[in-house]
Amino acid sequence: MAKRPFRQDLPIAVIDNTLLSRLVELQLFEFLPLLFELILVPPEVRREAYRAPHGRRRRSRNMIREMTGFFVDCREANPDVKNILNADLDEGEAAAIAQADFKDCKLLLDEEKGFKRAARMGIDVIRTGKLLNMLKKAGAIREVRPYHDKLLKLGFYMRREISNQLLEEAGESFSS
Repeated sequence: MAKRPFRQDLPIAVIDNTLLSRLVELQLFEFLPLLFELILVPPEVRREAYRAPHGRRRRSRNMIREMTGFFVDCREANPDVKNILNADLDEGEAAAIAQADFKDCKLLLDEEKGFKRAARMGIDVIRTGKLLNMLKKAGAIREVRPYHDKLLKLGFYMRREISNQLLEEAGESFSS
């Protein structure tokens, strides 16, 4: 596991299952303590992670177990907000957004619909591409492009202009 810096100014974040799964697939979860004080995991997100296809389920479970104290179960959320979000989002997304809103912390989430809802609520949402750039800036990874390529192979969709913008922000050249 990456060594945690001694900094009290690191933010707390809530994570959704899709982004959690991507970090497991990219083998980057161990670097999150460089960026966050801790990650809150709603029970709905944990259930989704543990229902993933066999290999990913085992890796997610092991990761959460290995990093106990960093990945923390949290049930604190406004139930009314969660119920409203459940109307058109999946259970894990709704719980993660409601929890980030209630705790006033960052949200690690990728799905477009959930991203738009959270952003309208004034929540600071961090998606996979931005998280990769943050990891590079923290010195956890040397290049972002190989992770973009791996995500494409895993079926992750990112519009080319967004990918190019993120690569440019990371100081890497992009293709047209």
